[in-house]
Amino acid sequence: MKHWVAQALSLLMALCLFLPCFAAAEEAAQTAVTIDFEDGNAAAFSQSGSCTVDVTESQAHSGKQSLRVSGRGSKNWDAVDLSAASVGIEAGAKVHLSACVYVESSEDGAMAIGKAGGDYAYYAQVNVKGKEWTEISCDFEADAGINIRFLTASDNYLGKNYCLDDVTLTITAPEKVDYSDAPQIHYTSDFTSGTDGWYARSAGGATIETTADGLYITGRTATWNSPGRDFDLVPGRAYNLSVQVKQDEMDSCSFILSVAHTRDGEESYENIVTGTAKKGEWAMLSGAYIPGRYDKYVLYVEGAGKETSFTIRNFTCDEKIDSFDTTSLPVLKALYADKFDFGTAVVASEVADSKRMAFYGSQFTIMTAGNEMKPDSLLDMAACRKLSRTDDTAVAVKFDNCIPFLDWCRDNGVKVHGHVLVWHSQTPEAFFHEGYATHKPLCSRETMLARMESYIQQVLTWTNENYPGLIVSWDVVNEAVADGSDQLRESNWTKTVGQDFVNRAFEYARKYAADGVKLYYNDYNTPLDPKLHGICVLLDSLIADGTIDGYGFQAHYSVGSPTIDRVDWAFQQIAKRDLLLRVSELDVGIDDTSEENLQKQAKYYGDLMKIFLRYADRIEAVQVWGTVDDLSWRADKYPLLFDKDAQPKPAFDTLVELAQ
Repeated sequence: MKHWVAQALSLLMALCLFLPCFAAAEEAAQTAVTIDFEDGNAAAFSQSGSCTVDVTESQAHSGKQSLRVSGRGSKNWDAVDLSAASVGIEAGAKVHLSACVYVESSEDGAMAIGKAGGDYAYYAQVNVKGKEWTEISCDFEADAGINIRFLTASDNYLGKNYCLDDVTLTITAPEKVDYSDAPQIHYTSDFTSGTDGWYARSAGGATIETTADGLYITGRTATWNSPGRDFDLVPGRAYNLSVQVKQDEMDSCSFILSVAHTRDGEESYENIVTGTAKKGEWAMLSGAYIPGRYDKYVLYVEGAGKETSFTIRNFTCDEKIDSFDTTSLPVLKALYADKFDFGTAVVASEVADSKRMAFYGSQFTIMTAGNEMKPDSLLDMAACRKLSRTDDTAVAVKFDNCIPFLDWCRDNGVKVHGHVLVWHSQTPEAFFHEGYATHKPLCSRETMLARMESYIQQVLTWTNENYPGLIVSWDVVNEAVADGSDQLRESNWTKTVGQDFVNRAFEYARKYAADGVKLYYNDYNTPLDPKLHGICVLLDSLIADGTIDGYGFQAHYSVGSPTIDRVDWAFQQIAKRDLLLRVSELDVGIDDTSEENLQKQAKYYGDLMKIFLRYADRIEAVQVWGTVDDLSWRADKYPLLFDKDAQPKPAFDTLVELAQ
């Protein structure tokens, strides 16, 4: 019999390891896995590129069977991949791996074990003799979402068949961090007592000092030069942030409250809230922020002109204690279960808060990643540039940004709608240029089509192999039709591929999508002509191709705009094309939270839902674009079903009543 030996060994740590200030690490667990293919099971392995992977009796290192890679093309990545998830390898796990390889060639050459994504680096390479079994082994720390590839590493082995046997892994799980005892933060400073740990962020030259007004920065030479301070923020917790800003040099300019965060020595940035400061007047910047998992956080205020001096005061970082009701509220997913899935969108930082996610999970059956599955989150541009030295069509992807979200959905039985494969926005500019370098010309049509296909293939293949059945649908293309027009918007996709880029994207998505996965075109302002006509023309071409399953109405609306009649008309036009429908990004804005406006919002939500219910036999899902107002991308319009304290609004009550 083939055997998988999986032994969980608890290793007591002699010493507790701590993240900065508060986070204690749990003891690591170790797992041993052996795969010898004796029962014919190769479910953890899949082909890469052009080849066939199956269990064979033609060769075996021990026993009677091994895994054979045959019918290979002319590339070394025509190979076999081991799914990291299938053997329990998480990001950060330490892995010792060994295997025996046999090449069906009379020549000596080289074999390797490497990454099946990211920078595609080798973990190990070994010289082998033709038609002899050779052991290859390596030790590595696993990257998020990167599978393991067994491949030939010498040119004379290109196209040669080879076998794999007796794969063994010892996996030491990454340390888990318990944040439950981390202290709450309730910080405020008017700078009357000094700089209070703040410092000037610059390459040299900028300085800060306290004045009667607050904390003053001068000597700036770039807009990112800023007053900043380190904060021990806790991943997943919610913080209300605010600061007042004043400048005396420009008639008006913009300021941004931002965060710089560091993980494994790599710094990245997020803008939290933007505001405008008129000359000589104090401006307030305020917003909510949920940190993702990083090692260090710096809050800072940037913007204005690159040499503009300015003052900040009354900086507040106040931890928000939400009360999430998972037991007494009516449950939308249950009320609408016989009609369609009811869902929401979440971002990675929300996933880090287990109580928040339990609340979301109590209401919704399907979720979309707000940003973490868009091209700018999945493309590894540094690795793309490296690959382009030998193949300008090669594309590198990484999945570490979306793995926590996908893990949570898998573990909690929540479906996923994938968003988005091809989009003119949130796709790096360099992706469209030769050598992945913005100073070089745009790519040819042929190169860009090859990149498009490679990207779609890798994303759909990896997600299906690592999360089979979890992602039930995808937005293949987003927002291709121009506003105020019935034509495609001009974009890098039309400049490189041409007017048929949408058709080609759906062709590739249909080619690589798993059976049963539905493919959607998604757009906004659907009720507005002439855009509606342009959307219908595009849908008709995709229907003729046989590549599309449905249409997604984004539905970012405001009370009264568009009119309910126009929304109804748009649904009629799309529905008569016999496509599946989904309301993919629903929110309804109001100017303030007066009782009058909350009731108007509730009525508009209700009128929309009446339309959705008339098409319930065609609609797969209705998804709001977020759950609580203060974390919405339209937070200043209070557009969602729950307020900033996660309490239900009248709009929620209206949707409950309509479902009963």
